[in-house]
Amino acid sequence: MLTVAVLGRVEAHRDGVAVPVPRGLTTALLVRLALEAGTRVRTDRLLDELWPDDPAARPNTLQAKASQLRRALGDPGLLVGDADGYTLAVPSESVDAAVAVTRAEEGSALLAAGDVRAAAAACADGLALFGTEVLPGAGDWAAPHRARLEETRLRLAEDGAAARLELGQAGELVGELEGLVAAHPLRERLWTLLVTALYRAGRQSDALAAHRRVTALLAEELGVDPGPELAAVGRKLLAQDESLDPVPRPRGNLPSLTSPLVGRVDDLAGLVADLDAHRLVTVVGPGGVGKTRLAVEAARPSGAWLVRLDGVAHPAGIAAALADVVPGVDATDPAGGLRGADHLLLLDTCEHLADDVAALVATLLDAAPQLRVLATSRRALGIDGERVRALDPLPEADAVALFRARAARPGDDPAQLEDLCRALDCLPLALELAAARTRVLTVPEIAARLDDRFALLTDPAARRRSLDAAIAWSYDLLFPDDQRGLWALAQFPDGAGPAAVAHVLAALDVPAGAALDVVDRLVDRSLVTAGTDRTGASRYRLLDSVRMFAAGRAAAADEHVTAADALVGWVAGFAADAAARVRGPGQAGCVAAVATERATIDAALAHARNRDQEKGLRIAADLGWTWVLLDDTAAAGRLRAAREAAPDPPTELRDHALLLEAWHEAMSGDLHAARSALDAATPGTVDADRVAGFVLFQEGDPAASVDALRRSRSAAAPGTWDKGAAALLEAFSLAALGELAAARTACEDAIRIVAPLGDAWGLAHAEAALGRIAQAEGRFADAAAHHGRAAESADRLGAAGAAALHHVHLGRALLDAGDPAAAAMLRRAVDEAERAGDLRLLAVARVALAEASIAAGDHDTARDLLTSAAQFYVDAGAGDGADHAASLLASLPATT
Repeated sequence: MLTVAVLGRVEAHRDGVAVPVPRGLTTALLVRLALEAGTRVRTDRLLDELWPDDPAARPNTLQAKASQLRRALGDPGLLVGDADGYTLAVPSESVDAAVAVTRAEEGSALLAAGDVRAAAAACADGLALFGTEVLPGAGDWAAPHRARLEETRLRLAEDGAAARLELGQAGELVGELEGLVAAHPLRERLWTLLVTALYRAGRQSDALAAHRRVTALLAEELGVDPGPELAAVGRKLLAQDESLDPVPRPRGNLPSLTSPLVGRVDDLAGLVADLDAHRLVTVVGPGGVGKTRLAVEAARPSGAWLVRLDGVAHPAGIAAALADVVPGVDATDPAGGLRGADHLLLLDTCEHLADDVAALVATLLDAAPQLRVLATSRRALGIDGERVRALDPLPEADAVALFRARAARPGDDPAQLEDLCRALDCLPLALELAAARTRVLTVPEIAARLDDRFALLTDPAARRRSLDAAIAWSYDLLFPDDQRGLWALAQFPDGAGPAAVAHVLAALDVPAGAALDVVDRLVDRSLVTAGTDRTGASRYRLLDSVRMFAAGRAAAADEHVTAADALVGWVAGFAADAAARVRGPGQAGCVAAVATERATIDAALAHARNRDQEKGLRIAADLGWTWVLLDDTAAAGRLRAAREAAPDPPTELRDHALLLEAWHEAMSGDLHAARSALDAATPGTVDADRVAGFVLFQEGDPAASVDALRRSRSAAAPGTWDKGAAALLEAFSLAALGELAAARTACEDAIRIVAPLGDAWGLAHAEAALGRIAQAEGRFADAAAHHGRAAESADRLGAAGAAALHHVHLGRALLDAGDPAAAAMLRRAVDEAERAGDLRLLAVARVALAEASIAAGDHDTARDLLTSAAQFYVDAGAGDGADHAASLLASLPATT
């Protein structure tokens, strides 16, 4: 089968193998015929278009180029022609330009039908076909075709952006749309989408400014007013129409839909009903029947945390896989991290560890009454209360529909398709693998090879075995230093930067000067992918299969311990650098770097617990404050595990870790654990009194908090961060006591110290303190301004939890001011707290939203919110906010 690409670099492939086509007019002839694949193009038209400046060109000139192209393609039947014209004898779907047009039509139809996920996937597939330049190198004859295809590209971009807006991706779209309107400034739909994205991303003033900008541009350039769609969105902006409100994104990490689910209508409805009625549901069935796909679609409306267990080889890895995915869960105590949570967990591929998964699930369900679990397995877990849903192969009609949807060339004979689907047992995996073969084989040719179906259609286990052989072949061809490069990168679960790779390579006896060349060769051999991380720095990654293979080879060479020790050493230096920078002007970069290296840090801490416990504890302590800024809900568990693993650490290090642990536990709302850690530390130090002040405030005792913080302030050295932080915390406690003048003085003292240090987090919280003071004084507009600036600072810093907290207080200030935007702001804060996985903050946000609901007379919504918050406070040991939530709940009228 011949395929032709013309939307970027012109390429032709026959049965997957590149076809070298002579450059110049031979390539131009291929492109011209491909644009009307399967259709005869007249000779006179080809001569006029390809030889416009050569009136002497004759049909024999064209015939010579056609002969060259026919020889290059290697099959005379692919280029059919005579004196009247020529035809590239391939179906239109063999040419990327035609596929792009089809995807654009599909995307538009799906968007109109309301299937936004499938529309987004279709548009993304279409856009992926385009290169930087369409029909590169083609002459003037290509201008109308190029214009048509560029219009197709814009249509894909517009429909894709519209679909993604409905999926809640406004923030990600703003930058893309700004680039598109810059390139196409008079295209009104792009401006409409940009204005909507800005509004939904919380940038209402920017949205209004963008609308004014395009209105002026249209008037200046074209002398016209905005069209109906753009004008309508302008009116909605001014009216703050609810249709412009942000689309909520489901909680969890479910993968985006890349293709629509075919069939399974009854199975999907039944599974959704099972999830509504049961806390544990297991989908069972043979391999390849589509258990994972069905489970993902059933979980999608409510959102779920997908935990893949197919790569977990040992029981101990189950909790680690859970901790890698679910916010707030630590592998050392997964039940503790889920206490009070109402998540849906999707545990995928459980059969090889079914008994161990069952034991963990039973523990989790007991610890978290609101938790639900959806599992996929080839056998049931065998737990009391488990709802088992058996999944069978597809009905024949659905099997045929699935094959048609996935096949490049499904053929036109229904009987052949039905026979093939029956021969494949209507099993979805077999159908999809067979459909993939239609790129190079017809349906009858596939059916004829089914006697050797396991060579033609490999199942996942067979694919991994063949993949192992392919990786081994590439690995054995590498230089020894390059093999060590793979060993080094295998230590990093989520990739590594140049310095980290060089550090581990040095421990494996690869000179520092050779590290970059090693990585370069591995990238060249497609064993490593080079990209960038969230900070824009270079990052090198291995596919999971390659990483597992390389780790095994390192172990076989008895170098895995050396490499892992080097990983711990690099993380120790990284952590020490973070500790030195996190309270100063390098704070934002420090926070972003630590967030990027989360998986690497966890791997280092796990290894250090067995090899160098004191170094592991120092790593955790050095990173502890950065985790505060990140609102990392797993930080307390990391600190505790590192501390308990170190048999006899220095007292100063032990106390530092305990105090950070206490801070994190208080942040997350576990006041029992916070008090336990605080009491275990040496009392009376500057740090101990400062942390005590924070914990006491969270416990609802601001007077005792002030006493502790004043002791810390008086003992701290002048002009130090310790002194400024204690003053800032004191301001919050004084405000809670109603001593507003003293609170303002303490806050101003803190700002005078923290501002010269460059601590953006401290300054953001100073804004928050001033906001609380202003609110207590009835200056609600000032309070909203302070809280708004605090939230903006937290957003810039990447501190999602802090931003959510500031949005709570902003919402309360708006509520006190009678601003109708208060409820929307508080709903946003609830959503942000849920995404951050911070249960204490979520309770605070729910109480605030309940207050807004009460003010609006919506007692049912308020009751639901307050019931959830009050239960959290019961589970967490009361604390600041518990009494308020309980009193609000008690004040509601009884239900009838």
